[in-house]
Amino acid sequence: MSVRTYWLTLSERASEDLFTWAAFVAQTEFLWQDTGLVQDAAAWQRLWFELEIINGLALAKWEDQGKPGDWSPIWNAEYRQEAATLAAELGAMLHDADSSTA
Repeated sequence: MSVRTYWLTLSERASEDLFTWAAFVAQTEFLWQDTGLVQDAAAWQRLWFELEIINGLALAKWEDQGKPGDWSPIWNAEYRQEAATLAAELGAMLHDADSSTA
């Protein structure tokens, strides 16, 4: 599996639930530093900041509601669609690092 394919797969699943989203946001925080994978670091950081906003808002609301075990109805209703859109946009910014080094 190429590096790009790995990250695209993660981005496709990132919006499944709050915890998958939080992990994805954390894992992609410094990905902009990989110049073989991310061509426009400034654009990546701007978009990633939007991911972090969704992450922060959702985690804060989850905590305010007592950290329920099943928070999927709220995640799905209030955050999932925007998270999926942002993750897809981030994935679209990935360059095929494997082909550039071949």
